[in-house]
Amino acid sequence: MRRGLYIAAALLAGAIVTNVLARDPGYVAIRIGGHLIEMSAVTFVLVLVAVYFLVRLVLRTLNARRWWQQKQLERRRAHARRALSQAIIELARGDWAQAESTATKYIGDSEHPIAHYLVAARAAELQGAAGRRDEWLARALEVPAESHAPALIMQAECLLKHKQVDAARAALEQLDARGELNGYGLLLLARIHRQAGDWRQLAELEKRLRTTRGIPSALADETVAQVYLNRLQEAGTTKDREALRAAWKDVPNSLTKHPEIVVAYARAAMACGEQQNAEKELRQLLEAQWDEAAVRAYGELETDDPLQTLDHAEAWLNEHENDPVLLMTCARLAIRAELYGKARSFLETSLAIRPRLETYQLLANLLEQLGERDRAMKILHDALAHAIGHRPKLLTARQRRWLERRRAQWRQ
Repeated sequence: MRRGLYIAAALLAGAIVTNVLARDPGYVAIRIGGHLIEMSAVTFVLVLVAVYFLVRLVLRTLNARRWWQQKQLERRRAHARRALSQAIIELARGDWAQAESTATKYIGDSEHPIAHYLVAARAAELQGAAGRRDEWLARALEVPAESHAPALIMQAECLLKHKQVDAARAALEQLDARGELNGYGLLLLARIHRQAGDWRQLAELEKRLRTTRGIPSALADETVAQVYLNRLQEAGTTKDREALRAAWKDVPNSLTKHPEIVVAYARAAMACGEQQNAEKELRQLLEAQWDEAAVRAYGELETDDPLQTLDHAEAWLNEHENDPVLLMTCARLAIRAELYGKARSFLETSLAIRPRLETYQLLANLLEQLGERDRAMKILHDALAHAIGHRPKLLTARQRRWLERRRAQWRQ
């Protein structure tokens, strides 16, 4: 449509100029080297137009070779882009061998050859061809004027996958020294420190994990949680109250409601004799979110007022009446409160819902303390049957006597 408007405007302008020149064609005189050239204005304009197109033709002729080379380069780059797109599609649909071949087909003509090398390396890795994978990654690292961060991160990821932790750490630390370690690379480095149990190095990465773009806070919490778990567990093992308080104070707010962290603190607090603090944190956690490990830990409390602790646990039965772990927790607390009949009822109900060896053992111990040894042995027998998955079929006394007579006859 725009071209049509231009043509219409040109025709209109031509009609106006023609109308003006028809009345007065004008006169142009040019003196060059003593020669006088005379012509009408219309002829002069036509000559100028002809000279313009002649100059353009000459320039295009002179630049024809360069123009042809540019077109050829654009065509080859288009082939390379299509090849890369096709390779990514083949990689996604699981045709890894073809993806590797396609990605490297026009690699010499690509504007970003490192992308082709990385796709080829990924395809080789998925085929289990570690040699070819390393070769493509090495070529990616040789590409000039390109950031080597993607290649080094992929290399570290592959090394970590194949348990080559030291080599992976070296690749990521090399990248970190250049200041090119992105969020994903930082997570990989943190994962390496966590697997190696290097809590000091992991703690040093925490601030960067929380401030680097692209790393969600929940993922950062999950990555560094083991640092705080380790400190809490160590304080519980050494029964160091001051260390426990300092460790709990340092836990970020986003982790103080994490079930695993709260349970670790509660168990450490129990070990340090701070039963009330452990009960408070466990109760607050369970009132906010239900967690089986926290319920189990609540049953291990030895507070000064076991009846009150039992009351809190029994209140949860209103919403979780068929929870076998909560029933066993209530039974433990009832035993500490010396309410043995209630404890027995809780354990029998828990076994009826979901039999567990721990519940069998607790009920058998309770019955033995109550003097019901035969019943306790029956419970232990049921626990053994539950452990092996079935009850053994034993011969009756009548069958045994018949079998003994048959054996005696065979001996004669």
